[in-house]
Amino acid sequence: MREPSTTGAAGTTDAFDALGDLYEESARLPFREHLEHHSVRKAVGDVTGLDALDLGCGSGVYTRRLAAWGAARVTGVDCSASMLATARVVERARPVGARYVHADATRPVTDDGTADLVLSVYVLCYARSQQELTGVLTTARRALRPTGGRLVAVTLNPDYGRGTAYYAPYGFTLTQPEEREGAPVTLDATLPSGGRLHLTAHWWSKDTYERAARAAGFARTSWTRLTVSPQGRELLGDAYWSAYLRAPQALILEATAS
Repeated sequence: MREPSTTGAAGTTDAFDALGDLYEESARLPFREHLEHHSVRKAVGDVTGLDALDLGCGSGVYTRRLAAWGAARVTGVDCSASMLATARVVERARPVGARYVHADATRPVTDDGTADLVLSVYVLCYARSQQELTGVLTTARRALRPTGGRLVAVTLNPDYGRGTAYYAPYGFTLTQPEEREGAPVTLDATLPSGGRLHLTAHWWSKDTYERAARAAGFARTSWTRLTVSPQGRELLGDAYWSAYLRAPQALILEATAS
């Protein structure tokens, strides 16, 4: 599932420009709330007082969450003007002090190196080339302070469950005609409102992600699987989540500069 954001690659932004409201709705799907949101919250840890950057923020779902979790300064960056317009509408209606910047995630947004945390949800897997992938990671690295800064990124699991209908019980399907680096992976989802999402990400191996992170200046990388929140288990039962947990569609990549 794509968080409302883009890499800035040619042809990518247009696919997301009209989807702000749909992504706001998609954030409430059970697998996003009880798996993704729960796992991201655990991965970022205590953000109280931190300077946080939401890279590829889209409509600002996680930008607002970072603020709610206690970050002192939160900036959302995205290259879709329409997505940012949605984020700013929500900020005006329910202000949390978030700042939004229109910029391309494949090019450095800032070189000041002041961020303690960069969060990037479903952005890396939309890079269409290894150059773009390294570009997004370089943007993250340059935004972080030299020591102690950390990237937390949710991306497509290279070992996600194959078969178009594998994730149908969770509200979406994935289709990948080819098994190769950079191969297109198409997501289709129908939301409770009747709105539909049709998006194309790209498959990258763990080795490719890790090489790109090293090229961007990160010294260490690690991978974490998503876990279900206690509320999700209680509401829907362990049997509902079992297939997803055998082959989660997403993983969390963490990277540090030192």
